Amino acid sequence: MKKLLFTALVGIVFFSACKKDGDSPADSGNIPATGWQIGTTNYTTAFTLRNTGQPNSIAFFDALPTANNLNNVAVLFNNTTGIAAGTFKLVTKPNQSDLLADEIMVSPSTGYSQSSGQYNKQYVSVTGQAVSATVTITSGKAKVVVPSHNIISYPINASSTTTTLAGTLIEQ
Repeated sequence: MKKLLFTALVGIVFFSACKKDGDSPADSGNIPATGWQIGTTNYTTAFTLRNTGQPNSIAFFDALPTANNLNNVAVLFNNTTGIAAGTFKLVTKPNQSDLLADEIMVSPSTGYSQSSGQYNKQYVSVTGQAVSATVTITSGKAKVVVPSHNIISYPINASSTTTTLAGTLIEQ
């Protein structure tokens, strides 16, 4: 019995040690402490706004919203529950009003152009993933920890690209 337990333990340690970089969607060791990572590109939160474009939402920006080449992540909460602490499933739904009390949408956008008034790319979480974000509220400010998961460029069509998103989004 001891030999079987020892063999199982050695096998677990061996296979854990054999994990290659890239086995998970993103390397959590490279994610900024106060920002997010899309693919291998890091963004640091410089500015936040509540209720930007939608009620019960927080937008995290890497520069002031008047900057060119601006990048952001918007977090949308259920319209009834509002911005609250807890564990929330990451989902993509057509409308914020479709979110259940235990769901949030996380939507990053990159490369805002002042001249066009558009982002170069917008993303949504790939559907069907069993991934949850953790939200804590301290002194009225939200901290949203988003584990690494797959996102896809929006609108979704034949030329959409898939990458990863992870982050620690701290409201300022």
